[in-house]
Amino acid sequence: MKSLLLFFALFTFSISIYGQEYVNGSIVTKHYDTISNVKIQKMSDAKSLLHITYIDEKGNEQRPEIETIKCYTRGEDVYCRIYSAGDMIFAKQVVQGEKVNLFERAVNGSKIYYVEKVFDELIKVPTSKNKFSKVLSSFLADATQIATKIKSKELNDIHEIVSLYNKG
Repeated sequence: MKSLLLFFALFTFSISIYGQEYVNGSIVTKHYDTISNVKIQKMSDAKSLLHITYIDEKGNEQRPEIETIKCYTRGEDVYCRIYSAGDMIFAKQVVQGEKVNLFERAVNGSKIYYVEKVFDELIKVPTSKNKFSKVLSSFLADATQIATKIKSKELNDIHEIVSLYNKG
């Protein structure tokens, strides 16, 4: 009976390893070295911010420390290190625009957004509705129509705001 149980445990473990999905991607290290043509393990967004596992060109599984990675792509997804409140953190790039980028982090079941003016300042998007309108209208004040709509709470969807700002 014990050998049968051991067999099923080993069988289940081996299937879970082979069942893991890997997607084509590339990695840029903190020293701006690029590792191309790798297979990166598909994980949830929350786990993707904490660690990375990939298979190199020789077929070896690699698990670099996440602190050594500047950014990486996995299929269509892009994960980048951003500077927020004095810390370097990983975030998923949701929108890459000509004027602003939108990043998100899945933390404890909720999403936190960051808006970055391209090659400029980055802010954390407040979750409180009053702070949201005040902070974003001020941050995007150079687009007066959008800023006015944010301040009057006519615009309150961060994805729509970023899209409108990039079009304008």
